[in-house]
Amino acid sequence: MVRSGDVRRLATAGAMLVLVGTLGGCVETTQQKNARAQLQDDRLLASRSSVHVMRQDPNIAVLRVRTLRSSGRGAVAATLRNDDGRPVSDLPLSVGVYTPGGHTTYLNRQPELPYFQTHIAGIGAKAEATWVFTSASAIPAGPVFVRVGSPAIPLDRSVTQLPAIASSVTSVRSRGRDRATVGGQIENHSEAPQDGLEVYAYALSGDRLVAAGTALVESLGAGAKQAVQIALLGKPGSSAVQLETPPTNVR
Repeated sequence: MVRSGDVRRLATAGAMLVLVGTLGGCVETTQQKNARAQLQDDRLLASRSSVHVMRQDPNIAVLRVRTLRSSGRGAVAATLRNDDGRPVSDLPLSVGVYTPGGHTTYLNRQPELPYFQTHIAGIGAKAEATWVFTSASAIPAGPVFVRVGSPAIPLDRSVTQLPAIASSVTSVRSRGRDRATVGGQIENHSEAPQDGLEVYAYALSGDRLVAAGTALVESLGAGAKQAVQIALLGKPGSSAVQLETPPTNVR
């Protein structure tokens, strides 16, 4: 179960987006543009409310949760798998810590967080995706968990795959102690313009998270490319930086 005052509006906007997507071809219609704008507005409205996932979606497996604590800040990278035969979108997530004394501290339960710090835009059918949460404050000691709820925007059954968004690393630069910057290129291989794309970056040394960060691409047109800079907590060192950019608009 997810408590969020705007789930109904999100579901309506998502249904509109899928419907108008089936009506057009490569040229975006006014109706499609309006539906995209409505979806963005509803996501913004939803981000004003807190999200608390109380029941794990049985179709989504949380494979690994890795935590980075550094310099009074923190990051969490959760690898998720969609076991359903259909893609899903707008999955709400709760991140928490089992602190000493049997207490639970939630890290992303407060309102006014960016939408994609409490949701992942989409996961393909039978696919895996890694979602990154960053915290401006220290993450308390204790095991960290991620709980994934059912989609806030159910996709129309005609949707069988998500738009393809490619991402690649172009540069990695150190910025002093426990900081780095990653340059990347994001390319939209689909015919669906993408709004508010969240780019997740992370680096692993073995099974340990050594660097992580996020960045926002405001808009990426169909077939377009865009450079992005991502500030990382931690340093990748010799570890490869991975980028993931789930699509936000689905046709």
